[in-house]
Amino acid sequence: MKKKILIMYARYGSGHKSIAEYVAKYIEEHNDSADVMVLDMTDYANGIGKFTVKIMDFVSKYRPARVFDICYELMDHKISALGHNKFTKKCYDNKKLREVITKFNPDVVVSSHFYCSNIINYYNDLELIDAKLYTIITDYRTHEWWTKNHKKETGYIVGNEIVKQELIKRGVDGKKVHAFGLPLNINELSKLEKTDKILSRYNLKGNRKVYLFFGGSTAGSMYYFDYFKTVAKLNLNADIIFISGKNAKLKVKAEEYVKIKNIKNIQVLGYTNDVFNLMKISDLVITKPGGATVTECLEMHRPMLLIPGVGGQEKYNAKFVANKKYGIKVRGLWGFKIWLKRLEISPDIMTKMKKRLDSQSKNKSAEKINDLIMKK
Repeated sequence: MKKKILIMYARYGSGHKSIAEYVAKYIEEHNDSADVMVLDMTDYANGIGKFTVKIMDFVSKYRPARVFDICYELMDHKISALGHNKFTKKCYDNKKLREVITKFNPDVVVSSHFYCSNIINYYNDLELIDAKLYTIITDYRTHEWWTKNHKKETGYIVGNEIVKQELIKRGVDGKKVHAFGLPLNINELSKLEKTDKILSRYNLKGNRKVYLFFGGSTAGSMYYFDYFKTVAKLNLNADIIFISGKNAKLKVKAEEYVKIKNIKNIQVLGYTNDVFNLMKISDLVITKPGGATVTECLEMHRPMLLIPGVGGQEKYNAKFVANKKYGIKVRGLWGFKIWLKRLEISPDIMTKMKKRLDSQSKNKSAEKINDLIMKK
């Protein structure tokens, strides 16, 4: 009889989805005895839940980072998180979601968002299901919302020993916490091509540094366009690859700017599945500090120049990277401009970051998660 594995995420940013899908794909490909179902809980949101998704979209688009930071910090306390479970039920508990989950009747649930974990704990309490629950904390810092129900959790998967120790300080049983690192797309890593072939595909000569700039963000957001213009105006002695992702509006505007200003060292790409190959040929990755992207840079040993994200957990991701000296965080456009100039004048800064990153061991998180849930 196949073991039923439910992989759940909630669409509050792309990282939760990516991590959930990486785990699901690995389990499916390495186990004939697993029946895997992937579920985006936001598809089953009640009215309040849909509103919270729109709020997060607004935060991603317009970046009121200070407001988000204040809310994030205020909620990171036992007292302010008291109503968290009730709020989750108001957002997501409904007949449709119950039917989907109880019909699948999972043996194990792997959750990449605290709302999903809360719902599973609730359904376990009601005896609608009887599932083990493993929660993946998708950033490099924990929060009260992740740990509110820690006594009911079967286990936590975290990015490193630092996060594990944070959980232990919050009262979580250390035996439940597995510092496996955050999952990433192992399949894509196995498809890495030779450097010359990748350079040729993007018409690069390989005679100067390559900067990979992730500027996609939320569809319709122009937040990163000013950062893009800053790079363009500096006329750096580097090839710049700007990825706008699924943000078609940003792609068109960036392409127009490059054409009008006759900029020769910038390529603008839309959504691409070639991220790891692009990272392979890059000397520096410019990005906001999302948990999934930081994990990919760590695995590929690529120094990071971190521009402001949405605040909250991303602020702590940036602190982690900066404290470890794997990258540099900037506070705004002025700092961004200064650091780009400094990196060009002093390339040894990037060399030192790269050496620190090279000491990192390979990420086997998906494999370890698979072994954990399939052997128990």
